[in-house]
Amino acid sequence: MFQNWILPEKEMQSTIKELLDALGCNLEADIVLEYLQNDPNYGNSNLSSKQVNEYAQRLALKASNSKAFLKKYEEMRNRSIDYLPDLIYLFYKLVHEDKKSRISKPKVAPKPILGDNKHQITKEDLPQIKDKLLKAVDESKKLVMKSFEEKEVKTVPNWYKNLDLPNWQKDHPAMSWDFPKEQLPLISSLAGIPVLSQENIIIDELLYIFSGIPGNFIVHQPVKDTYDQRTFLISDELDDALKQIVQQMLPLASNYSIVRRFIESCDMWSGQVLHALVGAIEILLKDYYTMVAQLETEQMSSSLTLQKLWYFVLPTMHTMQVLAAIVTSIGKSELRGGSVLTVLHEKTSTLTGDARAQEIALFLTERACRPYLNILDQWIHKGTIVDPFQEFMIEDNELVNKEELPVDYSADYWEKRYCVQRDRVPKFLEKSTDIILRTGKYLNVISQCGNSIAKPNTEEIKYSLREQNYGAIIQKAYAFASKSLLELLLKEYDLMGRLKSVKNYFLMSQGDFIVQFMDATEQELSKKIDDIIPSKLESLLGLCLRLSAASHDPYNEDMRVELLPYDLQFQMFKILSIETEEENEYKQNKDCLPLTGIETFSFGMEVKWPVSLILNHKAIACYQMIFRHLFFCKHVERLLCRVWLYNKVVKRFSEARLYADAFALRQRMLSCVQHLQYYMCVEVIEPSWCHLIQSLDKVNNVDEVLERHNDFLESCLGDCMLTSPQLLKAVTTLCLVCVQFCTFMQDTFYLYNGGTASGSADSFSQSVSRYGLRFTAALLSVLAIIDQMARDNNSNKLLNISARLNFNTYYVKQLERFTEEKLLEPKPKKSS
Repeated sequence: MFQNWILPEKEMQSTIKELLDALGCNLEADIVLEYLQNDPNYGNSNLSSKQVNEYAQRLALKASNSKAFLKKYEEMRNRSIDYLPDLIYLFYKLVHEDKKSRISKPKVAPKPILGDNKHQITKEDLPQIKDKLLKAVDESKKLVMKSFEEKEVKTVPNWYKNLDLPNWQKDHPAMSWDFPKEQLPLISSLAGIPVLSQENIIIDELLYIFSGIPGNFIVHQPVKDTYDQRTFLISDELDDALKQIVQQMLPLASNYSIVRRFIESCDMWSGQVLHALVGAIEILLKDYYTMVAQLETEQMSSSLTLQKLWYFVLPTMHTMQVLAAIVTSIGKSELRGGSVLTVLHEKTSTLTGDARAQEIALFLTERACRPYLNILDQWIHKGTIVDPFQEFMIEDNELVNKEELPVDYSADYWEKRYCVQRDRVPKFLEKSTDIILRTGKYLNVISQCGNSIAKPNTEEIKYSLREQNYGAIIQKAYAFASKSLLELLLKEYDLMGRLKSVKNYFLMSQGDFIVQFMDATEQELSKKIDDIIPSKLESLLGLCLRLSAASHDPYNEDMRVELLPYDLQFQMFKILSIETEEENEYKQNKDCLPLTGIETFSFGMEVKWPVSLILNHKAIACYQMIFRHLFFCKHVERLLCRVWLYNKVVKRFSEARLYADAFALRQRMLSCVQHLQYYMCVEVIEPSWCHLIQSLDKVNNVDEVLERHNDFLESCLGDCMLTSPQLLKAVTTLCLVCVQFCTFMQDTFYLYNGGTASGSADSFSQSVSRYGLRFTAALLSVLAIIDQMARDNNSNKLLNISARLNFNTYYVKQLERFTEEKLLEPKPKKSS
């Protein structure tokens, strides 16, 4: 360990200032020194020389002159400055903290240009307003240009920006194969030269012009835009007949100039597609240069006339016109990647009547497609993307390793890790975009599970105007990938066993376990949430799992206990309010009474990759909401059954008839809650589960598994009355009335048995009547909402629960009459 040093302040400040100057940082030496003196960790670091060098190299990337900073660092290291490693590490932290603070600085709204509403605009204000508007427009233009520059810079790595590379086109304009940028004057005169000699001179001039070399009697004119048609100035002393023929041939030179400007505008960061296109154009230009050389040979043998030259270049003029049109449409729109291929494909398709032009366009498209289709081949056969210039239609958004990602990684992975960039999709692959995306995703999941991917024997993907030529290859790869991943999930990772385990716990199919767990945790869950000990609940959960039939479940060790900070009603309202006017109301938890463990408890489950694609964070949350609803109803049922036990004790008392109304009300409540549970478990969850299992036997890919599973959860949430705020609130109110009645009966019974009961029988009867009225009102509210929803949605399941609750009302009235008669019967006297 190093010891803290006490150094002269001037020496430290001088060293810091040297580093700051080399770094080009806007930090002051005094601020850094003060930070250093207040840093408790300074002098206690234990950095290796390799780590210090890495920090120095990272700092160099932030420096205005990387070479100067690294030179200064080497110089200081040779001077054996003991505290240099700590200074480098401190500088690294300060520079990054300074960057973060600038990024996080809040944006200030711009001041209004025209002033406030109180100011009356007069004619004298108009010039000032005009100046402000023009200034604002200029600033907006600068911002737009800056955004374009930033977008372009993103594709260039940091190390390239620090390289001091020459600008060949600017420093050495003669290296360009295009005409010079500056305008040149007519040098020579044709006055007094015979027409035959003029013809020979002009032929030589044209051969130079066709190669981008300025002449003496035909001079090029500068262009304003990169892809503007170039014009030429012809000597007025040239014969009119010759001048007319020359003017007919000059578009060849103009189109050649456009093509050459396009080629020279493509740099190393233009992307593989443009590089391949430029390479294909260069092949065509090689034939063009060969033609010019042959014409020059003819001219040297004195066998070339202007008419012959016109005859020879006529086919080439059409070819160059096609090339110029293609590169102009690409260059003006600044296209790259898949967008370039779309333009080439459309151009090839529109040239159906021109065989020669279509052949050229088809050649360019086929060559430009090669790097793009190579990336596609790697994606659909290996699940990997090698796209250094961000041209491919699929974008990989992976930022960190899978093991370092948060809990909800699996929920977002399938949808957000790989996404389609529509502007990069070539038109001839639009129909297959979805299949291409899923094929690579399937293979990527397989490879992340550590399984090797055996590439099936397939043909090389080549561009063709007939989409079925490569469509068959994509379909074959998709079938292989979807089948492989589905078999991996179903067989190796036992997806069906996982789903059955989820059903046992979250949908309460494992009856003996649920009863044992509620018996064991009843006392702990009745406490306030702040008084509950989660580790105790975990221990009780493990005990119940081992003692019940759940001990045979191979995935029972993945079960967890969760205490959520809100009740079910608030959770559902928060979800349902998303993208509605009430969303802001549920962004933060409301101030409410302290919740009990029963209201906040839920199971959790640890699901590993790749099963977490199906049982992701969102799916587990849906299961938890269904479980909380069922768990609370089960809790209410247990409370009502406990009141039923009091009935047996009270029968021995002479005042038993006073409890007749209370126990009749208890029976109404118990019957209602049991009907609710029966409806949700037997009429909703079980049929939906059977339908899910049957549908999973017929799926062909993982996306269909996700779709069927999501449909199952949506169906259960909706039919279990969780997706309607009004209905959920009414059912919750109904259950709360039952809980309050049970608490009232429990308190009354304990007071009566303890001999401390106070008040008259009338007050007890009145309290029971009030609970009866509240329960009836809550039940009628539930029935009214169910009837309305059933009519609106034509839901037979909701009609079933409505019929059950209506029948329950009639049945309970008959039971009330029978109970009252039994309680009023005289007790038989005991025989002596």
